[in-house]
Amino acid sequence: MAKKIKKQPNIFLTPRSLKSWAMDLVEACGSEIINKKHNTSKIDTLIEKFVSDYNDNMTLMVQLANSLKEEEE
Repeated sequence: MAKKIKKQPNIFLTPRSLKSWAMDLVEACGSEIINKKHNTSKIDTLIEKFVSDYNDNMTLMVQLANSLKEEEE
């Protein structure tokens, strides 16, 4: 399962993919109402995916900002 999540496209590409990721996280957190336990390994994998995709996006944004700054000079 962890490999499937990590190989999925960047979760920030579309609002739909981010919402899908969030729904997976909600499901992995379990529920006291229906007495469903949390799935720690899936939570860890989903959080790792979020951090990885976020860092990828930030790297691209920094590169873009730097290239725009160089063009201005």
